[in-house]
Amino acid sequence: MTFVAHAAVGGGMSAAEFGLDGGWGGTRTTSAFVGKFPAVGGGSVIVAPNDGNTTYPVIYVPGGYQGWNPATAQQLASAAGDNTYEGYIFFPDDQKEFKLTLGPDWSNNLGDDGANGTLEPNGANLTIPEGGFYKINVDLTALTYTLQKTNWGLIGDATPGGWGSDQDMTYDATEKAWTITVGLTAGFVKFRANDDWGLNYGDNGSDALLEQGGANINIPSNGTYVIKLYLDKPDYTYSIDRPSFDSRALFYTTGQNLEIQDISQFTDGYAITKFKNVTSDGVPGSNPTWVDIDFPMFRIEDAYLMYAEAVLRGGTGDLGQALNLVNAVRERAYGGSSGNITNDELTLDFILDERAREFYWECHRRTDLIRFDRFSESTYVWPWKGGVPAGVSTSKHLNIFPIPASDRGANPNLQQNDGY
Repeated sequence: MTFVAHAAVGGGMSAAEFGLDGGWGGTRTTSAFVGKFPAVGGGSVIVAPNDGNTTYPVIYVPGGYQGWNPATAQQLASAAGDNTYEGYIFFPDDQKEFKLTLGPDWSNNLGDDGANGTLEPNGANLTIPEGGFYKINVDLTALTYTLQKTNWGLIGDATPGGWGSDQDMTYDATEKAWTITVGLTAGFVKFRANDDWGLNYGDNGSDALLEQGGANINIPSNGTYVIKLYLDKPDYTYSIDRPSFDSRALFYTTGQNLEIQDISQFTDGYAITKFKNVTSDGVPGSNPTWVDIDFPMFRIEDAYLMYAEAVLRGGTGDLGQALNLVNAVRERAYGGSSGNITNDELTLDFILDERAREFYWECHRRTDLIRFDRFSESTYVWPWKGGVPAGVSTSKHLNIFPIPASDRGANPNLQQNDGY
């Protein structure tokens, strides 16, 4: 395991994150193996966004971030209809100035001549100190405004950090949403700004409409979720999706090329992150060189897939039981039933691929390919099979290893295997 762990780390990967004192930058995988994992998709929608009230009184915020056009500018809304307005706007770093207009034109505009938080008709441009995602509040009766830069996170007992620390979300300027993909347990979450309870949103009505300080949001079961927070216009809303994807696809892709053009370059091909010298809580092992990782020799998933393969090869087992066992393996991988297959999909070809997905880096693949008659003299090829980029069929004699020279030297009566 010392080799397996160290050899898989290289390029832009952090050895410390793997509990190691360094990487050897060797092992990667080919696009053929990556292709055995489906792209993220499907799944189920737990909470869909709610447009809410779209008829609140509004004012406009034209600025450099959108070309100084009031008609197409972001808006602030007065949800209470009391002449106070609120909204969120994303300002890129180099487009920090804006103004307020009472309509979709420049006839009634407000600025701040003294940069002191008070508004004047036709006043100077308002300026933010740095780019980012800002909460803007305006009181047209008092002619005042406030700006608050925000970074959003998810917090709650359903998250890895519990109620003690936020899981940081990332702003997607194209979708105008804060997003996070995160593993959650059954429990509750809320949205919180700047790692502080001073500004947080929950959902009082379980209707996907957010309220300041609102009720905790329910996460119904364990699994991986994609959560999005939409603050681009009142009413504020959110979405929770349970995507369907195979959690066994443990690839490091940042700075890596999918295709291997040069096998000497670690950045050609995706790296494998299956084994780490850390505990389930992320604590490094006792030795960063001679790792604490346990190598799996026998796993219940192997027995399940053996049973299914034996039934498909004409054994006396039950096909329905075989399907149930295969789906049990996949339910663990998908975090639910979204990856389950049907009787028609349960074939020997599927079993070979499923064994690849389940047991890669566990010393099964060569034996599996030989047993399925796919290792040599077949059209079943992959990049760099046979030592060429496109892959070629290889000689049948390679199904058996050669007898080591040291063994033959010790016993001259040994006959070398054919082809060597």
